[in-house]
Amino acid sequence: MQFALSLVAALCFSLVQQSSVVYRAGGGVTTPTIISRVEPRYSEAALAAMVQGTVVLEAVIGADGVPKVVRVVRSLGYGLDESAIAALERWRFNPARKDGVAVNVSLNVEINFNLAANPTNSNIEALVATRSGMSLQLPDSSAAGAGDVLRAVQAWYVSFQGSAGTRAQYNGYVGGRFDKTYELMSQDFKTKVPQSALEEMYAEVAHMKLLQAYLAQIDDNAGTADVFVEEERTVVFSQQVPAVTWYGGTLKLTRDAGEWRITGIDLRPEDLISVNYGGHSPWRNNPIEVARVAVQPLYNASSLPESCVTPPTDTASGLADIDVCGDSRDVVRVVRLHSGEWRVIRMQSRR
Repeated sequence: MQFALSLVAALCFSLVQQSSVVYRAGGGVTTPTIISRVEPRYSEAALAAMVQGTVVLEAVIGADGVPKVVRVVRSLGYGLDESAIAALERWRFNPARKDGVAVNVSLNVEINFNLAANPTNSNIEALVATRSGMSLQLPDSSAAGAGDVLRAVQAWYVSFQGSAGTRAQYNGYVGGRFDKTYELMSQDFKTKVPQSALEEMYAEVAHMKLLQAYLAQIDDNAGTADVFVEEERTVVFSQQVPAVTWYGGTLKLTRDAGEWRITGIDLRPEDLISVNYGGHSPWRNNPIEVARVAVQPLYNASSLPESCVTPPTDTASGLADIDVCGDSRDVVRVVRLHSGEWRVIRMQSRR
C-alpha cells in the first residue's frame, strides 16, 4: 500500500513538473486558436502624433487558455505597448495540444494599431450605438429597377456607419475613413467632387440616420432615378455636445454597368424653428396649399381660378397624391417632413 501511495505521489509530481513546460507550435504541438479578443485602445499621445503600426508581443498561452506576456518584441512607444499588453491579457484561447493534452505554448502575437479602426472617443461610440438603425419606405417598388435603387440608397447610409464622428474621434484626422462611401459615387460625381472634398462635407457627422425615402422618379431605360430622403444628422464640433439636425432633399442616381450609384446630392437643412413658430411660409404645414402653390406657375397667374377646386385628400399616412383641380390634369405628390412641413417630391401634369 505504501508503495502504491508513493507511486501516485511521484506521478502527481511529474504532472506538475510537466505543466510548467513551455512548447513551441509544430512537431506534434498544435497552435492555440482565439476564442475571444479585446481590441487595444489608442493612447492620447499616439493619437496626437497619429502613430500607426504593429506591436509584437511574446506570450505564453497557458494550458488553461489564458495568455501571459513575456516581453515586447517590437515596440511602438507612445503608450501603445502598454495598451497592447493590457488587451492581449484579456484574450482567451483554445490551448495548444500535444498528444491530445492541453499544453503551454510560447508564440509571438501581433497587435495592430490603425487610426481608421480604433475609435477612441467613448462618448461618440455610445452616441452612434444608441442612434443606429434606419427606416426605408419606397411605395413605388413595383416600378422597374426600383428595388436596385432602394438597395443603393440603403448602402449609402450604411456606409456612414464606418466613418461616423471622424474628427471628433480622431482629433481632426480624417483620411481613409470614407473609402467605402466614396466607392458608391458615380464616376461623374467623382470627376466633380474629389474624395477629400466629400470627406470635408461629412467629417463632422457623428451619425446619419435615414428617416424616410420615397422614389420620386425612375427611368429604368435611361438608367436615372431621383429618391427623396429625409435624414437625421448628429453633428459634433471639436468633441463638444452633439447637435441633432434634420435634412431633406433628393439623391440622384445613375446606373453604370448594372450598378446604381449616387451622382448628385441636393439635401438642405429643415427650417424647424421658422415652421413651428409661424414664420417663413406657415402654409407649408397644409399639404393642399403646398400642392396648389406648386401648380400656380402652370396657370401663369398669382392664384388658381375659382373653378379649380381641390377635393378632400387623405393625408394621415404622411404621403399624398393631390389632384389639384379634381380633373387629373395636375397631380402633385407631397410628403410630410419631421418638422410637420409638407414637401413636393413629384408633379404630373397632363396639360
